[in-house]
Amino acid sequence: MSEKKTYFVLFILSFSFLIALGRILQIQVFEREEFQKRIEKQYYQEEEIILPRGTIFDRNGKFAAISIPTLSVYVIPKYIKDKENTAKQLSLLLKIPYEDLRKVLYERKNYTIIATNVDKSLRPQLEKLRFDLKEWNIGILDNSMRFYPFGFTAGNVIGFVSKKTGLGLEGMEYQLNDYLDGGKAKLRFLKDAKGNLIAIEKADIQKKTYNAVLTIDMNVQHIAEDSLMELVQERNPLEAAVLIMNPYTGEILAAASYPNYDPNNYQAFKYRKNIVFQHAYEVGSVAKPIFLAEAIDEKKVNLNEIIDCQNGSIYVDGIRIRDHKKFGLLTPAQIIQHSSNVGAIKIALRLDPKSVYKKLRDLGFGQKTGIFPGEASGSLKEDYRPVNIAYASIGQNWTATVLQVGVAYSAFANGGYLVKPMLLKGLTDDSGNYVKVFQPQVVKKVLSDESIEKIKPILKLVVEDGTAKSGKSDFFTIAGKTGTAQKYDPTIKALSNTKWYTWFAGFFPVEKPMFTVVVFANEPKPKFTGEHIGGGGVSATVLKNLVDRIMFYYKQKPDKVKNLDTPLSSGQRR
Repeated sequence: MSEKKTYFVLFILSFSFLIALGRILQIQVFEREEFQKRIEKQYYQEEEIILPRGTIFDRNGKFAAISIPTLSVYVIPKYIKDKENTAKQLSLLLKIPYEDLRKVLYERKNYTIIATNVDKSLRPQLEKLRFDLKEWNIGILDNSMRFYPFGFTAGNVIGFVSKKTGLGLEGMEYQLNDYLDGGKAKLRFLKDAKGNLIAIEKADIQKKTYNAVLTIDMNVQHIAEDSLMELVQERNPLEAAVLIMNPYTGEILAAASYPNYDPNNYQAFKYRKNIVFQHAYEVGSVAKPIFLAEAIDEKKVNLNEIIDCQNGSIYVDGIRIRDHKKFGLLTPAQIIQHSSNVGAIKIALRLDPKSVYKKLRDLGFGQKTGIFPGEASGSLKEDYRPVNIAYASIGQNWTATVLQVGVAYSAFANGGYLVKPMLLKGLTDDSGNYVKVFQPQVVKKVLSDESIEKIKPILKLVVEDGTAKSGKSDFFTIAGKTGTAQKYDPTIKALSNTKWYTWFAGFFPVEKPMFTVVVFANEPKPKFTGEHIGGGGVSATVLKNLVDRIMFYYKQKPDKVKNLDTPLSSGQRR
């Protein structure tokens, strides 16, 4: 070979080497990330799965909502060789229609979930099926299913989670999403050159999940719902509710609401609200003790005076307001005991209008508490005209939630303090240790000692021998007030004479109150033609059985029976 040819060959080889080296440098240095992405795209596939949520407990540690371990089954259809047999075998094992599976295998190509919430006991059979069919692109993933052990009980308090996203959609499940949500984990599927699945790699999980402990006592909730359903069956209202709370701490022990739903099957129910928190109504005569308390504080009433109730009718600003009965001369105590509208209005018209509204706002009316999603604030518009004050004193022209009424009457029970209501007791870790405890909050003093001392015996009289005597217990003292409010009827553009809201709000036992109670019904039906619908004949009737059962559950000795040292019989405990 000549010297020129040798140099030429060496040049070609050197030039080729430099080109190759340059290409290598380009790939390794300048285009490294792009090629890495291509490789990962070819050999890896990423998907997300929903991780289990934290558990919800009641105050006694009972499971209210729990994530049960389950399986999800997926396929990568484009790599399934025998689609017909695979569809047939999976159909038999998973109880899924064969045609549905066949459609997925023929019409889809990539990663597809074909079954969720599969019982974990089926894992060995699924793994055997993969081996027998030699179809390695059938996969099994660990997953979870939300389960509510108590079903309907407290259903519209606890709420539910989406079966698609795993996020809470209603109730405390929604309220506590930030604490309970398990988040998502990314799954990396490693495939060989032919696309067959080799392994699954889980990405790091950054989110910390907690468990929640509610203030709800499932036993008290059950008792409240039992009593509520008796009212519903007897009166067939559009809506109804029973609230039980601790007047000193604000802890809600029961928030029974009708209609209710089972969160395990939430799709079957159109109505998913809890009216204890989410709807506001006119309160009727439960407002009267509040106005009397303000009159006592302003020194505008003497409990020994006699007030002329004018035979059941009064004109204010030219508008006639009637009583439910024709009352004559009554003391302020008798006005509350028998719920005279005229008497209550006469007392209210003595008051400073600005102080009246301040008292109502100080008691929590017209503002949300923030403890439940979708909470109503109620309507409390300040109008100082005498006719408006008159209607306000009998609970007709402003609205409140069942919860707000409970908070206000807790102040009568606890010494005059506004307490912030509570549904969440604390958060725990997976070991059951509290990582955060929510303390009761006393907001401020809103009722004077004098007004409470004078009004408490009157509220007791209402139950013992007044409008709420239908709910009087043989064992325990109860104090409170009934309420009846006419509903506005849009068809006649006036207040209805046949549609009513009925209330009872109070506390028990009277001397050392343990519980605040509110019973509400929206448009209860009469038992017979011509029956007068009112809080005393509807809402108060629930009290006797409700109070006795709660107190016996807490093993409390009756305060109406002296020297009772023997335990109560099972018959009395019912």
